Amino acid sequence: MTTLPIQRRDQAPAHEEHGCIFRRVLPWGLPGPSDTGMGICTVPPGTHTVPHSHPDFEHFYVARGRGRVHVDGESTDIGQGDAFIVRAMQVHHFETADGDDLEMVSIWSPTPFGAAG
Repeated sequence: MTTLPIQRRDQAPAHEEHGCIFRRVLPWGLPGPSDTGMGICTVPPGTHTVPHSHPDFEHFYVARGRGRVHVDGESTDIGQGDAFIVRAMQVHHFETADGDDLEMVSIWSPTPFGAAG
């Protein structure tokens, strides 16, 4: 047994957020917005999320599936293993390729991580 606190994916409540199935995994026990945090965004096959923006930077890692990301009118294909940053106030949304869920880890913060932000 470990004393390391772990938030299990399947124990994080799932809800709809911006058109995806969203599980807020960090910070623990906080159901709503926070300055920084981590979540898992799942976009079912053949669907898309709602275009939206927010005042924080959002860092994404594609855990599985493939699809397209649309940011401020620019679009590109994404797939498992890809990582990218959506800057504060950029309008963005996602769509899946046919077949599988598009599942992404989302980490948001008031400033970007790394030099590419």
